[in-house]
Amino acid sequence: MIITFRKAVDADIDFITDGIIQAELSGGTVLPYTALFNISREETISLIHAIMEEDIEGQEWFLPGFTILEVNGQPAACLNNWIEGNAGMGSGLLKAQAMSWILKEKWKQAAQKLEWLKTLQLPRIQTAMQLECIYTKSEFRGLGLASKLIEHCIKEASTSPAPPKTAEIQLLGNNESALHSYTKCGFLLREQITSARPEILTLLAHNTRVSLVKPL
Repeated sequence: MIITFRKAVDADIDFITDGIIQAELSGGTVLPYTALFNISREETISLIHAIMEEDIEGQEWFLPGFTILEVNGQPAACLNNWIEGNAGMGSGLLKAQAMSWILKEKWKQAAQKLEWLKTLQLPRIQTAMQLECIYTKSEFRGLGLASKLIEHCIKEASTSPAPPKTAEIQLLGNNESALHSYTKCGFLLREQITSARPEILTLLAHNTRVSLVKPL
């Protein structure tokens, strides 16, 4: 088995989109953006593509921020990483601004649901390396590829002119296999929040969000 790493290119958009969707599903059946904006899965895919085409650095759908792990020349896993706040604005706000511009009226119509989601927000650590959209294709699972990808990206970041001192991963609390995997990589629980709004479960697979950190 030959493992290689490379930066994402335009030809990886469909593979990365599959990874984003699986990350958003978090093992459940609710795709948040279809429920939030009352759009189809196909429209959600178009939304992801549109934001990636905007090349907005410093948020989780920035194509050049993705690293691809290949097994024997085939894309097998991916993740995105960025330094929170380096783009001059928080990643959540950058993504929200892009969505509101693309969706326009649907964004306005989702105002109440967006308020529900705010009850499950955890502020990201400023200047910390963020690891998001961590995805392994089904036929390559069980090989520890996510851990290898995380280790590669952290090692790469350590050689930058201003290496980050902390890495952070946020995920929903129901993703026990991922929590176990990240703990084995040296990540520790920093904070978690549980929403008391029952409506959250119409938008997300779980009502708890977890922040894990690793000193670098």
